[in-house]
Amino acid sequence: MFDMITSRARLHAAWRRVRRNGAATGGDGETAAQFSARLDTRLDQLRAELRDGRYRPGPLRRVTLARPDGRTRTLRIPGLADRVAQTATQAVLAEHLDAWMSPESFGYRPGRSVDQALARLRTRARGQRYVLDADIHAFFDCVPHDQLLDELGIWIADRRVRALLGRWIARFGGRRGLAQGAPVSPLLANIFLHPLDATFACEGIDHVRYADDFVALARDRRQAQAARRLAAGVLARRGLALHPDKTAIRPLGEGLTFLGQRLFLAAGS
Repeated sequence: MFDMITSRARLHAAWRRVRRNGAATGGDGETAAQFSARLDTRLDQLRAELRDGRYRPGPLRRVTLARPDGRTRTLRIPGLADRVAQTATQAVLAEHLDAWMSPESFGYRPGRSVDQALARLRTRARGQRYVLDADIHAFFDCVPHDQLLDELGIWIADRRVRALLGRWIARFGGRRGLAQGAPVSPLLANIFLHPLDATFACEGIDHVRYADDFVALARDRRQAQAARRLAAGVLARRGLALHPDKTAIRPLGEGLTFLGQRLFLAAGS
């Protein structure tokens, strides 16, 4: 797996993807023009550092974005070389791990989209009457690094890949949190939230998740309350919590907003 990540072809493909995504300057100040002017040299240097163990990620650039509701969102953007390495890693891991992830998880996965998540929700809503409309409180700021690193061993056998991920997680700072703006963060988020999907599936609770936003459907209020307790317990064991103001149980017929869309689903249909 590590050899695939660090192949010349994979790194070149990762650079093309970084460039398509805008190639914003990261924490080291290197611009896309500077990187592309010495592209072969930069990618060969990156490949050599990765393969001989000399690679160390650079600083992250903080960018604060305003949200429509008046709150802010902070991105932490790695340098271009780091984003190339992370993009190559994300692509290889997605190829190998995606088949093991829940069919009810739609965020940041190849071939999956918001529209597909909404379509699955409409399908799952048939015959249901209540919905648990949930949000994980400050998810990307709160993922505990030690627990995440321990669990990577379940998913990834290659120690070199785990070590590489560990360097990036350490660069995120502190003992908690994933950097929004780092290409590997969405994949790590899905890995860390997989036990929530698996627990709902084991208990027969229909749900749809897109990153840290999810809804669970229920025949009645009692089942919806059980789903909330179940989710709260799983998340607590993972150092996380449901957002108290953004998590609610309501009759399905009242409608809900999910992934930016206001939905009115016919209860019990």
